[in-house]
Amino acid sequence: MQAAYWVGRQSSDALGGVAAHLYGEFDGADLEPERLRDAVSGLCRLHPMLRLRVDAEGCQHLDPTAGPLPLDIEDMRQLPAEAVEARLLAKRRSWSHRRLDLGRGEAAAFGLSLLPDGACRLHVDTDMIAVDPNSFRIVIEDLARLYEHPGWPQAPASHGFFDWLDQAGAGSEGAKRRERDRVWWRARLADFPPAPDLPAAAHASAEPASERLAARLSPDERHALERRARDLRVTPSVLVLGLFAAALGRATGQAHFRLNVPSFWRAPLVSEVERIVGEFSNVLILGVDLAAAATLAELCRAIGRQMIELIAHDAYPGVSVMRDLSRLSGSVQTAPVVFTAGLGLSGGELFSEAVRRVFGPMNWVISQGPQVAVDAQVAACDGGILINCDIRLDALPEAWVRETFEAYVALLREVAARPEALDAAPNARPRRQLADPTEDMLVRLLGRLSPGQVVHEGSVINAAAQTEITRFLVRYCSIGAPSRSDFDEVVTPRSLARLVRARSGGASDEIARIFLETIDAG
Repeated sequence: MQAAYWVGRQSSDALGGVAAHLYGEFDGADLEPERLRDAVSGLCRLHPMLRLRVDAEGCQHLDPTAGPLPLDIEDMRQLPAEAVEARLLAKRRSWSHRRLDLGRGEAAAFGLSLLPDGACRLHVDTDMIAVDPNSFRIVIEDLARLYEHPGWPQAPASHGFFDWLDQAGAGSEGAKRRERDRVWWRARLADFPPAPDLPAAAHASAEPASERLAARLSPDERHALERRARDLRVTPSVLVLGLFAAALGRATGQAHFRLNVPSFWRAPLVSEVERIVGEFSNVLILGVDLAAAATLAELCRAIGRQMIELIAHDAYPGVSVMRDLSRLSGSVQTAPVVFTAGLGLSGGELFSEAVRRVFGPMNWVISQGPQVAVDAQVAACDGGILINCDIRLDALPEAWVRETFEAYVALLREVAARPEALDAAPNARPRRQLADPTEDMLVRLLGRLSPGQVVHEGSVINAAAQTEITRFLVRYCSIGAPSRSDFDEVVTPRSLARLVRARSGGASDEIARIFLETIDAG
């Protein structure tokens, strides 16, 4: 994965040119800047990977003489509330799109914002070339321990990440497993599902634009989902993965697609491996087949069985699988949707009570990665479940992503509330109140006129579709029908809906409801 992250950093392809990094914010109170600076210094001694240097050729170096990383302190205590809010938002945007300078040994960054009334915010950013998401947890736990107990011994683990990496590549047994798993994958590549057919943003930005969507489930809802998983004889992580696959399939209209499912298991090749900060991740490429399952319950069980198979053949890395798929198809293949479930974490929660006591809750987290358009995570947090989704708005229409995310959260809540919800078909679209019936009608019309394409509210209405949609509106909503000049600029279902609704005095919404009820009824 380190090589893939490095190449993705340099790439000018779509969704490329960004650093794979994880940024989090912790909102607490009364942190002492100098004490925190000393804790950061101790952390760098404890985990040399935080000072990892990568040269222009992509070679990695650890300099034992490298000093500690700085702590960026910003004092906002005397600013008015509006200025504080604006500054924190600007800082969040900047750190969320940051590219740490690995050439200078900057694999992490730490900041402290001092806020009015004793409040403060801890900012932590780590580059995934050096610190995978599980190692991020280690970094935060150890930083809290060093802050709370300044005299805590700061001896590094007996072995480092590169010792583990050397062991992983040594010996003939590992090479045999890799070859066995390569053969297993080769037999499956020809029939492997395509990437999800994601809609494109109407006006793609030249600069990366990452945004976060988040929701929380209560402890009661978490316990209910755990009971549903036990009833199905799958893990809670598999249950939420299966429901995510169903929600994505409904949103794209696809029954067959692949998902990127990261794995952070550390083979016990050296002692104290659980203390080491590094990049241990692999990706499991999951093939989803909604059509083969009659119910959501069957889908989750099928995905559970496939995950067991994938884990049993993980000696051949997911990056190599995607490379082989590209060779087979003759074009670059991607897996732009990532799903990570952390419902079986050591300690039971994302962070310990000590972290919450020292730094406060983590109220914001976002990740970014090359070739990733949607990165969804579900984790045990504060007794309940945190559902986090990092999206690239320079590549995807925001309204589509928000609707898909909200549908996923609603499905989780429904399954938690009603066991029989798992008897529904995976591809069944739940009925919903339409926020904009006219827009939805135009999207559906454009979809019928664009077979084989994923259509959404930001899709461009081409000339042929303009003629047919105008003919339909003249017949059923003549007062709101557009003229030819209305199409002189780029027109989408959203912009056309605004025009038609305004001209018809809202009558188009009632016509749209009748139209949608008719086609939904078959």
